[in-house]
Amino acid sequence: MTGPRPAPDALRALRVPVLLLVAANSRTHDSTQVTDRAAALLPRVETAVLPEVSHHALPGAAPDALTRHLIGFLSGP
Repeated sequence: MTGPRPAPDALRALRVPVLLLVAANSRTHDSTQVTDRAAALLPRVETAVLPEVSHHALPGAAPDALTRHLIGFLSGP
């Protein structure tokens, strides 16, 4: 169970950088739809789809990719 989704206007108003990592093999979402929607709503989003990973296995199944994306994002431009 999750809380309410943020309103689209609230997401468009965000001015902070956002890193969105998406599991390619999720049964709960379509990774292309998620990244497309994020790109349309979040002005400063960086997205990455991690292949061969499911939604719940993301942290443990792809630690190298996860670490690489986090370090790159947190290191800044």
